[in-house]
Amino acid sequence: MRRSYVLVALAVTTLVALAFCIPLGLLVITAAQDRALREAERQALGLSPVVVVATDRELVLSSILSTDAGHEGRIAAHLPGLGTVGTARAGEAEVALVRQRQVAGTADVAGGRVYLRPVALPGGEIAVIEVYVPATMLRKGVSTALAVLALVGIVLIGLCAFLADRLAAQVVRATRDLARTATNLGAGRLHARTRPSGPSEIEEVGTALNVLADRFGDLLAAERALAGNLSHRLRVPLTALRLNAEAMPTGDDRDRQLRVVDRLEQEINAVITEAGRPLVARPRLECDLGAVVTDRTAFWGALAEDQGRPWQADPPPAGITVPAAFSVVAEALDVLLGNVFHHSPDDAACRVTVQQSADFTEVVVEDAGPGFADPAAALARGVSGADSTGIGLDIARKLAADTGGELRIERSDLGGARVVLALGVAASDPPVKSPWWRIGGGAHARF
Repeated sequence: MRRSYVLVALAVTTLVALAFCIPLGLLVITAAQDRALREAERQALGLSPVVVVATDRELVLSSILSTDAGHEGRIAAHLPGLGTVGTARAGEAEVALVRQRQVAGTADVAGGRVYLRPVALPGGEIAVIEVYVPATMLRKGVSTALAVLALVGIVLIGLCAFLADRLAAQVVRATRDLARTATNLGAGRLHARTRPSGPSEIEEVGTALNVLADRFGDLLAAERALAGNLSHRLRVPLTALRLNAEAMPTGDDRDRQLRVVDRLEQEINAVITEAGRPLVARPRLECDLGAVVTDRTAFWGALAEDQGRPWQADPPPAGITVPAAFSVVAEALDVLLGNVFHHSPDDAACRVTVQQSADFTEVVVEDAGPGFADPAAALARGVSGADSTGIGLDIARKLAADTGGELRIERSDLGGARVVLALGVAASDPPVKSPWWRIGGGAHARF
């Protein structure tokens, strides 16, 4: 942008300088020629009285030699009956033409130009006085004037380019400050603010950006507080649920219910903690995808066993790290598997496999249920063709997009839906440890 400002200023200033200097240079050349020719005319007028009364060549020659121009051999007189006196350079045709027209004029000759002036003699005859003007006299002072004009043009162009650069630097500096602040806000550093500067329009944008950042921070704080409050309100029914579970007779059912209540309490605590944590303090987590898939397939496999549902969960490959937290990936898998159990008959088969490629790792969930009537609509947040909120698949889709992958809905060879959760592979850094309550938490869980 700064370079564009300078280039535009250079182009415009150069055009203006050329439009100013070229005509003025031509005017200087013309003025120098006119000055030299006026001097020749003055010398011719000074010799005219002598030519009118002279009857002797010697008198005319002595008058010519008495002048500087005549001494230099630049004056001649063409007299009827006496011939040419002095050094002549004009041709006979030019002299005859001036004598005939009786009008002064000029003619180009070798090395310069001659000025020819007719003089009327008493007998009605016409004499012609010739004054030679060398080319050096015609160009006297022109070089200096043109050099001054060129210098003025260069200074003008340089000054305009410097001023344009200073103006562009101010605009660019203010624009970069805006971009830097917007980038910081986008990265979650909500304390970032810009210092409004530059032209009034950019200064207004900076002020508006600061107001927007303040408003955004207020709204985000309110949303965090609301999420924390809503999660905290769940503690009352959760406590009642725990008391009911503890009141059950000792056995597997009581233990299973208590494990479910414990996990629910851990999830609520995690929501409250995350709601109060600033965005910049949230690290980019990583997890072992195989551990997540093993955990969740064991959890849902127990329910499939209780229902008598055909269930197949192939062991996932080891050493696959994805750039997402354990709990986030587990939530997405719970969504996909929960849809199978919620929207398909109890005897509909379900199969979970993990496929790895160079760029993605795909978790594939297939079932023998009715499938999706409109896969595109099913991926839209808040849209559901069944008795649900329509948010679950959007959670899985967002996870895939955050890792650089995608969520696809296809048709399975089992007869129902085939949902592919394609996740990007994390860099080869040591994975972030999962929360303590997630490690193996569902591997032995049963309903």
